[in-house]
Amino acid sequence: MKGIFYSLMIALFLISFLSLIIFYSQTQTQNIDINIRANELEYFSKSVEKDLTRFLEIHGKRALISAVSKIVVNGTGLDDAQLRLTEMIENGTLYNEPAPLVDTSNLQTWKLNISNIASDLGFDVEFKNIGINITQNDSFNILFNAKVYINISDETVNMGILKNITTFTLVSIEGIEDPMYPLNTYGRVIRFIKASNVSKNTTPLVTGQNSSGIGVSGEAFVKLDFQASDVNSSKILVTNTISGKESIASGFAGVVSETDIIIPQGFSKPIISEASGAISIIKNETRIYLDITTKKVWDLSNLTYDIKNGYYHNSSEGASFLDRLEGNLTLSPKYQYGLESFVYLPDLTNANLQVNSQLSVLDHRYWRNVAGSPIRNGNYDPVYTWFKIDSQYATLYGINELI
Repeated sequence: MKGIFYSLMIALFLISFLSLIIFYSQTQTQNIDINIRANELEYFSKSVEKDLTRFLEIHGKRALISAVSKIVVNGTGLDDAQLRLTEMIENGTLYNEPAPLVDTSNLQTWKLNISNIASDLGFDVEFKNIGINITQNDSFNILFNAKVYINISDETVNMGILKNITTFTLVSIEGIEDPMYPLNTYGRVIRFIKASNVSKNTTPLVTGQNSSGIGVSGEAFVKLDFQASDVNSSKILVTNTISGKESIASGFAGVVSETDIIIPQGFSKPIISEASGAISIIKNETRIYLDITTKKVWDLSNLTYDIKNGYYHNSSEGASFLDRLEGNLTLSPKYQYGLESFVYLPDLTNANLQVNSQLSVLDHRYWRNVAGSPIRNGNYDPVYTWFKIDSQYATLYGINELI
Protein backbone atom coordinates (compact mmCIF):
# COMPACT_ATOMS: atom_id res chain seq x y z
CA MET A 1 0.00 0.00 0.00
CA LYS A 2 2.79 2.36 0.87
CA GLY A 3 4.37 1.71 -2.53
CA ILE A 4 1.11 2.53 -4.28
CA PHE A 5 0.68 5.68 -2.15
CA TYR A 6 4.14 6.96 -2.92
CA SER A 7 3.66 6.20 -6.61
CA LEU A 8 0.46 8.23 -6.64
CA MET A 9 2.18 11.10 -4.83
CA ILE A 10 5.01 11.11 -7.37
CA ALA A 11 2.54 10.97 -10.26
CA LEU A 12 0.56 13.89 -8.87
CA PHE A 13 3.76 15.89 -8.38
CA LEU A 14 4.92 15.20 -11.91
CA ILE A 15 1.53 16.18 -13.33
CA SER A 16 1.57 19.45 -11.38
CA PHE A 17 5.14 20.15 -12.39
CA LEU A 18 4.45 19.48 -16.06
CA SER A 19 1.35 21.67 -15.91
CA LEU A 20 3.43 24.50 -14.51
CA ILE A 21 6.01 24.06 -17.28
CA ILE A 22 3.32 24.07 -19.96
CA PHE A 23 1.60 27.13 -18.43
CA TYR A 24 4.91 28.97 -18.15
CA SER A 25 5.79 28.09 -21.73
CA GLN A 26 2.43 29.30 -22.99
CA THR A 27 2.76 32.51 -20.99
CA GLN A 28 6.25 33.12 -22.31
CA THR A 29 5.09 32.54 -25.91
CA GLN A 30 2.19 34.92 -25.40
CA ASN A 31 4.52 37.56 -23.95
CA ILE A 32 6.88 37.16 -26.89
CA ASP A 33 3.97 37.60 -29.32
CA ILE A 34 2.86 40.76 -27.50
CA ASN A 35 6.40 42.17 -27.56
CA ILE A 36 6.66 41.49 -31.29
CA ARG A 37 3.34 43.19 -31.87
CA ALA A 38 4.38 46.16 -29.74
CA ASN A 39 7.55 46.54 -31.81
CA GLU A 40 5.54 46.35 -35.01
CA LEU A 41 3.21 49.04 -33.72
CA GLU A 42 6.09 51.33 -32.78
CA TYR A 43 7.81 50.76 -36.13
CA PHE A 44 4.60 51.56 -37.99
CA SER A 45 4.08 54.81 -36.07
CA LYS A 46 7.63 55.93 -36.89
CA SER A 47 7.07 55.02 -40.54
CA VAL A 48 3.96 57.21 -40.59
CA GLU A 49 5.99 60.13 -39.25
CA LYS A 50 8.73 59.67 -41.88
CA ASP A 51 6.15 59.29 -44.63
CA LEU A 52 4.46 62.52 -43.58
CA THR A 53 7.77 64.35 -44.00
CA ARG A 54 8.23 62.86 -47.47
CA PHE A 55 4.64 63.79 -48.30
CA LEU A 56 5.31 67.44 -47.41
CA GLU A 57 8.52 67.53 -49.47
CA ILE A 58 6.82 66.20 -52.59
CA HIS A 59 3.42 67.85 -52.32
CA GLY A 60 4.76 71.17 -51.05
CA LYS A 61 6.70 71.52 -54.30
CA ARG A 62 3.72 70.34 -56.33
CA ALA A 63 1.44 72.86 -54.66
CA LEU A 64 3.84 75.73 -55.42
CA ILE A 65 4.12 74.74 -59.08
CA SER A 66 0.37 74.24 -59.38
CA ALA A 67 -0.31 77.64 -57.82
CA VAL A 68 1.99 79.37 -60.32
CA SER A 69 0.29 77.50 -63.16
CA LYS A 70 -3.09 78.78 -61.98
CA ILE A 71 -1.76 82.34 -61.81
CA VAL A 72 -0.32 82.15 -65.33
CA VAL A 73 -3.62 80.89 -66.73
CA ASN A 74 -5.84 83.36 -64.87
CA GLY A 75 -3.52 86.36 -64.91
CA THR A 76 -4.29 87.20 -61.28
CA GLY A 77 -2.48 86.50 -58.02
CA LEU A 78 -3.83 84.46 -55.13
CA ASP A 79 -5.91 86.21 -52.50
CA ASP A 80 -3.95 84.53 -49.68
CA ALA A 81 -0.96 82.37 -50.58
CA GLN A 82 -0.75 80.56 -47.24
CA LEU A 83 -4.46 79.76 -47.19
CA ARG A 84 -4.58 78.55 -50.79
CA LEU A 85 -1.43 76.44 -50.56
CA THR A 86 -2.83 74.82 -47.43
CA GLU A 87 -6.08 74.10 -49.27
CA MET A 88 -4.17 72.50 -52.11
CA ILE A 89 -2.13 70.25 -49.85
CA GLU A 90 -5.05 69.25 -47.64
CA ASN A 91 -7.77 68.79 -50.25
CA GLY A 92 -6.15 68.95 -53.68
CA THR A 93 -8.27 71.95 -54.61
CA LEU A 94 -7.76 75.64 -55.28
CA TYR A 95 -10.78 77.83 -54.63
CA ASN A 96 -12.66 74.53 -54.20
CA GLU A 97 -11.82 73.40 -57.74
CA PRO A 98 -9.44 70.51 -58.56
CA ALA A 99 -5.85 71.72 -58.74
CA PRO A 100 -3.36 70.08 -61.12
CA LEU A 101 -0.60 67.94 -59.56
CA VAL A 102 -2.39 67.68 -56.21
CA ASP A 103 -5.99 66.88 -57.16
CA THR A 104 -5.39 63.11 -57.07
CA SER A 105 -2.63 63.11 -54.46
CA ASN A 106 -3.09 65.19 -51.35
CA LEU A 107 -3.47 64.88 -47.60
CA GLN A 108 -6.84 63.13 -47.93
CA THR A 109 -5.43 60.46 -50.26
CA TRP A 110 -2.37 60.15 -48.02
CA LYS A 111 -4.57 59.45 -44.99
CA LEU A 112 -6.50 56.84 -46.96
CA ASN A 113 -3.29 55.14 -48.07
CA ILE A 114 -1.97 55.05 -44.51
CA SER A 115 -5.27 53.61 -43.26
CA ASN A 116 -5.19 50.90 -45.94
CA ILE A 117 -1.64 49.90 -45.07
CA ALA A 118 -2.53 49.87 -41.39
CA SER A 119 -5.52 47.62 -42.08
CA ASP A 120 -3.31 45.17 -43.99
CA LEU A 121 -1.09 45.02 -40.91
CA GLY A 122 -4.04 44.55 -38.58
CA PHE A 123 -3.99 48.05 -37.12
CA ASP A 124 -6.71 50.66 -36.80
CA VAL A 125 -5.74 54.30 -37.50
CA GLU A 126 -7.59 57.44 -36.51
CA PHE A 127 -6.37 60.90 -37.51
CA LYS A 128 -7.31 63.88 -35.37
CA ASN A 129 -6.54 67.60 -35.54
CA ILE A 130 -4.41 67.68 -38.66
CA GLY A 131 -2.92 71.14 -39.22
CA ILE A 132 -0.73 72.54 -42.01
CA ASN A 133 1.24 75.76 -41.61
CA ILE A 134 3.20 77.40 -44.44
CA THR A 135 5.70 80.24 -44.01
CA GLN A 136 8.59 81.89 -45.85
CA ASN A 137 11.64 80.39 -44.09
CA ASP A 138 14.18 82.48 -46.03
CA SER A 139 14.39 84.08 -49.45
CA PHE A 140 14.74 80.77 -51.30
CA ASN A 141 12.90 78.24 -49.13
CA ILE A 142 9.30 77.73 -48.00
CA LEU A 143 8.78 76.02 -44.64
CA PHE A 144 5.97 73.47 -44.52
CA ASN A 145 4.92 72.38 -41.04
CA ALA A 146 2.42 69.60 -40.30
CA LYS A 147 0.95 68.70 -36.91
CA VAL A 148 -1.02 65.47 -36.64
CA TYR A 149 -2.64 63.78 -33.65
CA ILE A 150 -2.88 60.09 -34.48
CA ASN A 151 -4.28 57.02 -32.71
CA ILE A 152 -2.91 53.65 -33.88
CA SER A 153 -4.34 50.57 -32.16
CA ASP A 154 -4.65 46.81 -32.25
CA GLU A 155 -7.76 45.70 -30.39
CA THR A 156 -6.84 42.01 -30.54
CA VAL A 157 -4.07 42.56 -27.99
CA ASN A 158 -5.60 45.66 -26.40
CA MET A 159 -2.67 47.83 -27.46
CA GLY A 160 -2.33 51.27 -29.01
CA ILE A 161 -0.30 54.45 -29.44
CA LEU A 162 -1.58 58.00 -29.10
CA LYS A 163 0.93 60.29 -30.72
CA ASN A 164 1.37 63.95 -31.59
CA ILE A 165 3.46 64.15 -34.76
CA THR A 166 5.10 67.44 -35.71
CA THR A 167 7.24 67.54 -38.80
CA PHE A 168 8.97 70.32 -40.74
CA THR A 169 10.37 70.34 -44.24
CA LEU A 170 11.98 73.03 -46.38
CA VAL A 171 10.95 73.25 -50.03
CA SER A 172 13.25 75.20 -52.33
CA ILE A 173 11.69 77.63 -54.79
CA GLU A 174 14.65 77.34 -57.16
CA GLY A 175 13.54 76.06 -60.52
CA ILE A 176 9.98 77.32 -60.02
CA GLU A 177 8.59 80.03 -62.27
CA ASP A 178 8.52 83.52 -60.79
CA PRO A 179 4.86 84.67 -60.76
CA MET A 180 5.88 88.33 -60.96
CA TYR A 181 6.89 88.04 -64.61
CA PRO A 182 3.71 86.58 -66.17
CA LEU A 183 1.58 88.85 -63.98
CA ASN A 184 3.35 91.95 -65.29
CA THR A 185 3.90 90.89 -68.91
CA TYR A 186 0.49 89.52 -69.82
CA GLY A 187 1.95 86.04 -69.54
CA ARG A 188 4.43 86.66 -72.36
CA VAL A 189 7.69 86.54 -70.36
CA ILE A 190 8.66 83.77 -67.98
CA ARG A 191 11.60 83.44 -65.64
CA PHE A 192 12.57 80.60 -63.35
CA ILE A 193 14.07 81.39 -59.98
CA LYS A 194 17.79 80.74 -59.64
CA ALA A 195 19.78 81.95 -56.65
CA SER A 196 22.92 83.87 -57.50
CA ASN A 197 26.14 82.35 -56.25
CA VAL A 198 28.10 85.60 -56.38
CA SER A 199 28.10 88.62 -54.11
CA LYS A 200 25.69 91.44 -54.94
CA ASN A 201 28.22 94.00 -53.71
CA THR A 202 30.54 95.28 -56.45
CA THR A 203 33.77 96.77 -55.10
CA PRO A 204 36.69 98.37 -56.94
CA LEU A 205 39.80 96.23 -57.25
CA VAL A 206 42.34 99.01 -56.77
CA THR A 207 42.42 102.80 -56.49
CA GLY A 208 45.00 105.04 -58.12
CA GLN A 209 46.15 108.55 -57.39
CA ASN A 210 46.14 109.90 -60.93
CA SER A 211 44.16 109.29 -64.09
CA SER A 212 43.63 110.64 -67.57
CA GLY A 213 41.72 109.82 -70.71
CA ILE A 214 38.25 108.32 -71.13
CA GLY A 215 36.97 105.28 -69.23
CA VAL A 216 37.61 101.99 -70.98
CA SER A 217 37.03 98.26 -70.45
CA GLY A 218 39.09 95.31 -71.57
CA GLU A 219 40.81 92.10 -70.58
CA ALA A 220 43.69 92.60 -68.15
CA PHE A 221 47.19 91.80 -69.38
CA VAL A 222 49.39 91.63 -66.28
CA LYS A 223 53.13 91.81 -66.94
CA LEU A 224 56.11 93.65 -65.49
CA ASP A 225 58.52 93.44 -68.41
CA PHE A 226 56.16 94.00 -71.32
CA GLN A 227 57.48 94.08 -74.87
CA ALA A 228 56.26 95.35 -78.24
CA SER A 229 55.29 91.78 -79.12
CA ASP A 230 52.81 91.83 -76.22
CA VAL A 231 50.77 94.72 -77.56
CA ASN A 232 47.05 94.07 -77.98
CA SER A 233 44.77 97.02 -78.67
CA SER A 234 41.79 95.33 -76.95
CA LYS A 235 43.61 94.58 -73.67
CA ILE A 236 44.49 96.72 -70.67
CA LEU A 237 48.10 96.61 -69.55
CA VAL A 238 48.65 96.17 -65.81
CA THR A 239 52.26 96.79 -64.92
CA ASN A 240 54.68 98.42 -62.52
CA THR A 241 55.70 101.38 -64.71
CA ILE A 242 55.51 102.48 -68.32
CA SER A 243 58.47 104.86 -67.94
CA GLY A 244 60.68 104.55 -71.00
CA LYS A 245 58.13 102.34 -72.77
CA GLU A 246 55.36 104.87 -73.33
CA SER A 247 55.15 104.18 -77.03
CA ILE A 248 54.70 100.44 -76.45
CA ALA A 249 52.14 101.02 -73.66
CA SER A 250 50.11 103.27 -75.95
CA GLY A 251 49.38 100.25 -78.12
CA PHE A 252 47.09 98.85 -75.41
CA ALA A 253 43.48 99.92 -74.81
CA GLY A 254 44.45 101.34 -71.44
CA VAL A 255 47.02 101.13 -68.65
CA VAL A 256 47.08 100.53 -64.91
CA SER A 257 50.48 101.25 -63.36
CA GLU A 258 51.67 100.96 -59.78
CA THR A 259 54.56 103.39 -59.51
CA ASP A 260 54.19 106.08 -62.16
CA ILE A 261 53.70 109.24 -60.11
CA ILE A 262 53.37 111.48 -63.13
CA ILE A 263 51.46 110.50 -66.22
CA PRO A 264 53.77 111.06 -69.22
CA GLN A 265 52.89 114.21 -71.12
CA GLY A 266 51.06 113.47 -74.31
CA PHE A 267 50.15 109.89 -73.31
CA SER A 268 46.79 109.54 -75.06
CA LYS A 269 45.44 106.24 -73.76
CA PRO A 270 43.29 105.91 -70.61
CA ILE A 271 45.53 105.39 -67.60
CA ILE A 272 45.23 105.04 -63.84
CA SER A 273 48.58 105.40 -62.09
CA GLU A 274 49.94 104.95 -58.58
CA ALA A 275 47.50 102.06 -58.19
CA SER A 276 49.11 100.25 -55.29
CA GLY A 277 48.85 96.45 -55.39
CA ALA A 278 47.47 96.33 -58.92
CA ILE A 279 49.83 93.59 -60.13
CA SER A 280 48.98 91.19 -57.31
CA ILE A 281 45.27 92.03 -57.03
CA ILE A 282 44.22 92.17 -60.69
CA LYS A 283 44.20 88.69 -62.19
CA ASN A 284 45.43 88.15 -65.72
CA GLU A 285 42.62 87.93 -68.32
CA THR A 286 40.03 89.42 -65.93
CA ARG A 287 37.76 91.89 -67.69
CA ILE A 288 38.18 95.24 -65.94
CA TYR A 289 36.87 98.77 -66.27
CA LEU A 290 39.08 101.82 -65.78
CA ASP A 291 36.93 104.59 -64.37
CA ILE A 292 38.82 107.81 -64.84
CA THR A 293 36.44 109.84 -62.67
CA THR A 294 36.96 107.77 -59.51
CA LYS A 295 40.54 106.73 -60.42
CA LYS A 296 39.44 103.17 -59.66
CA VAL A 297 39.68 99.84 -61.47
CA TRP A 298 36.42 97.90 -61.39
CA ASP A 299 35.48 94.27 -61.94
CA LEU A 300 31.82 94.31 -63.03
CA SER A 301 31.67 90.59 -63.80
CA ASN A 302 29.39 89.63 -60.87
CA LEU A 303 26.85 92.31 -61.70
CA THR A 304 26.98 91.44 -65.40
CA TYR A 305 26.58 87.74 -64.57
CA ASP A 306 23.41 88.42 -62.57
CA ILE A 307 21.88 90.72 -65.20
CA LYS A 308 22.49 88.41 -68.16
CA ASN A 309 21.41 85.21 -66.42
CA GLY A 310 18.45 86.47 -64.42
CA TYR A 311 19.83 85.38 -61.06
CA TYR A 312 18.17 86.34 -57.79
CA HIS A 313 19.43 87.85 -54.56
CA ASN A 314 17.72 88.26 -51.22
CA SER A 315 16.07 91.63 -50.69
CA SER A 316 14.78 93.77 -47.86
CA GLU A 317 12.16 95.36 -50.13
CA GLY A 318 11.50 93.08 -53.10
CA ALA A 319 8.51 90.76 -52.82
CA SER A 320 9.01 87.33 -51.26
CA PHE A 321 7.93 84.28 -53.26
CA LEU A 322 4.67 84.07 -51.29
CA ASP A 323 4.13 87.80 -51.95
CA ARG A 324 4.71 87.17 -55.64
CA LEU A 325 2.04 84.46 -55.59
CA GLU A 326 -0.33 87.16 -54.32
CA GLY A 327 0.71 89.59 -57.06
CA ASN A 328 2.63 91.88 -54.70
CA LEU A 329 5.69 93.79 -55.90
CA THR A 330 7.12 94.56 -52.47
CA LEU A 331 7.78 92.59 -49.31
CA SER A 332 4.94 92.34 -46.81
CA PRO A 333 5.74 92.14 -43.07
CA LYS A 334 4.22 88.67 -42.62
CA TYR A 335 6.65 87.02 -45.05
CA GLN A 336 9.86 88.84 -44.01
CA TYR A 337 12.28 87.42 -46.62
CA GLY A 338 12.32 89.15 -50.00
CA LEU A 339 13.75 88.47 -53.46
CA GLU A 340 14.92 90.57 -56.36
CA SER A 341 16.40 90.16 -59.82
CA PHE A 342 17.16 92.42 -62.77
CA VAL A 343 14.58 92.58 -65.54
CA TYR A 344 16.27 91.71 -68.83
CA LEU A 345 14.75 94.37 -71.06
CA PRO A 346 15.49 92.58 -74.37
CA ASP A 347 13.11 89.83 -73.18
CA LEU A 348 10.33 92.41 -72.96
CA THR A 349 11.19 93.80 -76.37
CA ASN A 350 11.19 90.32 -77.89
CA ALA A 351 7.74 89.73 -76.39
CA ASN A 352 6.43 92.87 -78.14
CA LEU A 353 5.96 94.67 -74.84
CA GLN A 354 6.46 98.37 -74.37
CA VAL A 355 9.78 99.04 -72.65
CA ASN A 356 10.48 102.08 -70.50
CA SER A 357 14.23 102.57 -70.80
CA GLN A 358 14.29 105.26 -68.11
CA LEU A 359 13.40 102.96 -65.21
CA SER A 360 15.52 101.08 -62.71
CA VAL A 361 15.63 97.48 -63.93
CA LEU A 362 15.35 95.78 -60.54
CA ASP A 363 12.08 93.87 -60.85
CA HIS A 364 10.26 95.43 -57.89
CA ARG A 365 11.43 98.89 -58.94
CA TYR A 366 10.79 98.59 -62.67
CA TRP A 367 7.14 97.58 -62.34
CA ARG A 368 6.62 100.34 -59.79
CA ASN A 369 7.96 102.91 -62.29
CA VAL A 370 11.00 103.97 -60.25
CA ALA A 371 13.42 106.00 -62.37
CA GLY A 372 16.99 104.83 -62.77
CA SER A 373 20.34 106.04 -64.09
CA PRO A 374 22.97 104.36 -66.26
CA ILE A 375 26.40 103.54 -64.88
CA ARG A 376 29.75 104.39 -66.42
CA ASN A 377 31.23 101.17 -67.73
CA GLY A 378 33.49 101.81 -70.71
CA ASN A 379 31.59 99.37 -72.95
CA TYR A 380 32.14 96.60 -70.42
CA ASP A 381 29.22 94.57 -71.81
CA PRO A 382 26.27 95.25 -74.15
CA VAL A 383 23.81 94.96 -71.23
CA TYR A 384 24.99 98.38 -70.03
CA THR A 385 23.54 100.05 -73.09
CA TRP A 386 20.13 99.70 -71.44
CA PHE A 387 20.90 98.91 -67.79
CA LYS A 388 19.73 101.51 -65.28
CA ILE A 389 19.47 101.50 -61.51
CA ASP A 390 18.18 103.96 -58.92
CA SER A 391 20.56 105.55 -56.44
CA GLN A 392 19.25 103.60 -53.42
CA TYR A 393 19.97 100.25 -54.99
CA ALA A 394 23.13 101.45 -56.72
CA THR A 395 24.50 101.90 -53.21
CA LEU A 396 23.35 98.45 -52.13
CA TYR A 397 25.03 96.90 -55.17
CA GLY A 398 28.21 98.94 -54.65
CA ILE A 399 28.06 100.88 -57.92
CA ASN A 400 26.82 104.27 -56.71
CA GLU A 401 30.20 105.85 -57.56
CA LEU A 402 29.64 104.94 -61.21
CA ILE A 403 26.39 106.89 -61.63
